[in-house]
Amino acid sequence: MRRLAICVAVAALCGAAGAADGPEFKFSGFGTVGAVKTDTDEAQYRANLRQNKGADKSVDFGVDSLLGLQGDVKFNDTFSAVGQLLTSRRDGSDGPVIEWLYGQAQLPAGFKLKLGRMVLPTFMISDSRSVGYAAHWLRAPADVYGLYPSSSFDGGQLQYGTTLGAVNLTAQLSAGTAKSKLFVNNAYMELKAPRLLSLNLVAEAGNWSMRLGQTQAYDSEVEGLAPKTRDTFSGIGAQYDNGTLLVMSEYATRRQGNSFFESDSWYASAGWRFGAWMPYATVSRYTPKGLFFMGAPDNKLTAVGLRWDLMKNVALKFQADAVRNGTVNFLSSSPSFLASPPTVHVYSVAADFVF
Repeated sequence: MRRLAICVAVAALCGAAGAADGPEFKFSGFGTVGAVKTDTDEAQYRANLRQNKGADKSVDFGVDSLLGLQGDVKFNDTFSAVGQLLTSRRDGSDGPVIEWLYGQAQLPAGFKLKLGRMVLPTFMISDSRSVGYAAHWLRAPADVYGLYPSSSFDGGQLQYGTTLGAVNLTAQLSAGTAKSKLFVNNAYMELKAPRLLSLNLVAEAGNWSMRLGQTQAYDSEVEGLAPKTRDTFSGIGAQYDNGTLLVMSEYATRRQGNSFFESDSWYASAGWRFGAWMPYATVSRYTPKGLFFMGAPDNKLTAVGLRWDLMKNVALKFQADAVRNGTVNFLSSSPSFLASPPTVHVYSVAADFVF
């Protein structure tokens, strides 16, 4: 029914968007081929809570590898539609899923309306969250980006953009529903947000960009683990990029009516470009606060990496992580690992590409 509703919304917009000269089509794609290994067989490292298996001392090719295909259709200056298929290790499957499928209308006075399935703007790089080539790091720090597993939602979004002097401002108000499959404590669970409301504000000026946002999920629940509650996820971030120096950071909090999965988290990352090369470093911390995490220590990450732009549309990346107390990042953990998590070293290499 959810997919039917998306198709109906897109078809309705497309049907109303007849153009005398016919529609314009654009096809593009992106992908990552990655390999990951760690220095322990006591647990498996994963990129996010939606992955049901990960890497240990044996090399794993599914943690970071993915392929995305996107089609854009422009009917006229007002109506258009976007569809995106994403193939990755997620929700217990490696098969393709409909990540985006929406119709949009460019309205007067800087407004834009979207209906269907679209990105959920919970982070600074939500739009390009799966496009590794667009990011300097090999993977976004899970201590922050792994905390809101739903990357898309079904519903509607009203966007407004304007310019004040040298500052470009964008506001997005989203409403709808979202759900995703999680693997917590080595067990399958489903996260449901039947009523979701999100506000995302972005300001850009010169080399700077800032983002402030909050997503409210009413009657949110993790089936089989936590009862329904109001889930509030808030975040603030800033980035400076002058073409040589890149510095970015985000801070996120989760608060719930039942105080079950509450947490604070942050990361800071910086890189320096030398021609086609870019060394970078990232530190992050996740502080569990809810009833589910009583007595749990902070998760800490330190990562160093190198990006090499091999071709115009291909980048090779190498990254080494030291993950301390990172129980959220792991699954299939042994009792001894859960009782006293060691510092785990994660070694990754990936090729990101776009076309």
